[in-house]
Amino acid sequence: MSKKRRQILRMRDLRVSFKTANGIVQAVRGVDLDVFRGETVAIVGESGSGKSVTVKQVMGIRAHNEVVDSGTAEFTYTDDSGAERTVDLMALSDKEMVALKGDHIAMVFQDPLTSLDPTMTIERQLAEGIVHHTGLRGDALHRRCVELLDLVGITDVEARLASYPHQLSGGMRQRVVIAIALSCDPDLLICDEPTTALDVTIQARILELILELQRKLDIAVIFITHNLGVVAKVADYVNVMYAGKLVEAGTTADVFFDPRHPYTWGLLSSMPSVSARREERLFTIKGNPPNLLNEVVGDAFAPRNPYALDIDFVKEPPRFKISEHHWAATWLLDPRAPKVEMPPQLAERIAQMRDEGSVA
Repeated sequence: MSKKRRQILRMRDLRVSFKTANGIVQAVRGVDLDVFRGETVAIVGESGSGKSVTVKQVMGIRAHNEVVDSGTAEFTYTDDSGAERTVDLMALSDKEMVALKGDHIAMVFQDPLTSLDPTMTIERQLAEGIVHHTGLRGDALHRRCVELLDLVGITDVEARLASYPHQLSGGMRQRVVIAIALSCDPDLLICDEPTTALDVTIQARILELILELQRKLDIAVIFITHNLGVVAKVADYVNVMYAGKLVEAGTTADVFFDPRHPYTWGLLSSMPSVSARREERLFTIKGNPPNLLNEVVGDAFAPRNPYALDIDFVKEPPRFKISEHHWAATWLLDPRAPKVEMPPQLAERIAQMRDEGSVA
């Protein structure tokens, strides 16, 4: 019998805008997101598509000119008494959010150096959250710090605890940031491009570490990235985001082996291939994302979409269900639309990925 999935986050119709000198930017335009315990959900898309703004709402991190126009984010967790509670994160006060952050929800940011205080030792930075949420002190607190660095694979722990951030390598700093995020045993870990600032070898180690910790601790992970190669390694479910909206979602196999949205086709086609011939040019999606200062009419991707239909410039497409766990918002899936196949080069690439087993 298959294990029942336990939902930890249910986000519905999230809309976020920014007030600027030039007008209002509609950064997130109606996002729905479901996250379950023990699973990794990836949100992928170009820079500026709204990925980070979406997940920062879960942490209650907002800019001074940011406005949440609508939406709910129901978070389910077990409180200190052992009772299961569900709260709407969008309706909590700052004080209530502080109580949840660290203890139940934690985040790993893109650049570990800017996440750490250069004036404090690693032990002191690890200890801060633990003291705040658990009250541990003395030898018990030190043992917990040692345990956390050991958990994320750092050796010579005592020396590292006495070090300052600038004395550690980039990969080691990111491991420390992950240790801090895990220090109070959160239910949900948000990773916002956690490997972008690292070299390829260290990237692979950090990704493997996150996967290992997820399996060991049974936590839910939201993974933000623009790198589909990373998604293939870590995600159970993939959400493709464009211009503030999710345009396709499904299991990793759905999105990599049976993509249906032309934007997803473009993203997959632009992935570098190890077996590509040297003279082959990397595919690029022509044009630029829309300026979200302006109202988006129809499908936001239409001006860049070589398969766009007339209706794409007039009416926003609904979500078309492909299977129980796969949908895409494109008029090409409407029964009345002309039959359009994915580009032959992409079909070849997908067949190659299947053969290589490069998708987790």
